[in-house]
Amino acid sequence: MDYKDAFAAVEKSEDYIIDILQKIIAVDTTVPPGENYGKLVDIVEPEFKKFGFKTERVIVPEEKVKQMPWDLTGERVNLVATLKNDKPKVSAYAHMDVVPADDNWTQDPFRGKVIDGKLYGRGTLDMKGSIACFLGASKVIHDLGIEPQFSVNCCLCTDEELGIYPGTRYLAEEGYFSNHLMWLELGAMEPVIVTGAAGCIQIKIRSIGKSCHSGMNYLGVNAVEEMVPIMNELITLKKEVEQRLSRIAALPLAEVPYEKMTPMFNLNIINGGSKDNIVPGECDLTINRRYIIDEKYEDVIAEIEAAVEKGKKNSKLLDVKIDVVHMYPPVEINVDNSATRRLLAGKKAVKGFEEFIYGGISGSTDLGFVAEILKPGQIEVASFGPQRASNLLAHSADEFVYVEDLVDMTKELVHYLTYSTTK
Repeated sequence: MDYKDAFAAVEKSEDYIIDILQKIIAVDTTVPPGENYGKLVDIVEPEFKKFGFKTERVIVPEEKVKQMPWDLTGERVNLVATLKNDKPKVSAYAHMDVVPADDNWTQDPFRGKVIDGKLYGRGTLDMKGSIACFLGASKVIHDLGIEPQFSVNCCLCTDEELGIYPGTRYLAEEGYFSNHLMWLELGAMEPVIVTGAAGCIQIKIRSIGKSCHSGMNYLGVNAVEEMVPIMNELITLKKEVEQRLSRIAALPLAEVPYEKMTPMFNLNIINGGSKDNIVPGECDLTINRRYIIDEKYEDVIAEIEAAVEKGKKNSKLLDVKIDVVHMYPPVEINVDNSATRRLLAGKKAVKGFEEFIYGGISGSTDLGFVAEILKPGQIEVASFGPQRASNLLAHSADEFVYVEDLVDMTKELVHYLTYSTTK
């Protein structure tokens, strides 16, 4: 059977892809708390079984979950669906959790309504749309009786949006992933190939002064005001940090300042004081630091600690405390391998692309954990996703996916699993 016949079958499965996506969008897997993973698995597990997969539910142990400093409820249920043959193994994976839907939506974020060819809902792009596409591809392959070129396992994972200990990390540690990966998150419908992602660190700084009556401020130490010298040092460090260039090229978007990836340094949250007639005794500052593959985690922390210490010496603070949370490690994706060649062949077959753009992003992903755990072996990654680089709505209000992009991504998956070559 020619791949064009399979593509025609994908087009006939459009209603199935829409229906299954609407069903999984309706399950609120917002993190925190992430309490409905089991309900989502209840929907998709029977689908995998219909298409010949054997399934296993893998629960992240409580002691691992407790490493994530949020109020999390419910079991962290991951699903591993496996379709075995005597071919080499490929592991596809996607995460089931979504970020909160804010109050600015004009559409119900958990309904999946289709309007003018757009399917609205939280997670349509990031990344429940990918789950629906993989199920759509599995359905077509099963219904047409085509044997995949690989022994396939698909892992649907928990808590990617939180980092630290997502389900992907636990599954990788437990040996569920092969070094050949179908990464269903940061692909695009344009001829764009992601070659790297930044790591992410959260640093919380607490300045400690002494509270007193505002009418007698000479009796106290204003923790908000005395945080300023520390912030000045951090802003000086920010300017230095964001001029560093990676060996990885940046995706050439209009707003990107350099041709290479750069770190990101953000002073994002500050909070101090409780009432205007009280000199604040404490002030909290939260930094979000995105670090590139060329930087060492230990060096990143050390330079921030040095800046804080320098600022403290120019303040009257009684003490400063620093708390560090490593959210995600960075990752570099080698595109000189058979996985990329198969991916490009599929994009050419589906969209007719001949030329491709390569580059890294300053966003972070759980692929960094997988890459670290699978070392010293070299991972081969094919990246898929139904989003458009020209229309980045992940984590935004009124997030939507084009129905035609769901169909095209499903075609790419079918091609990769059954027709792709490395030529």
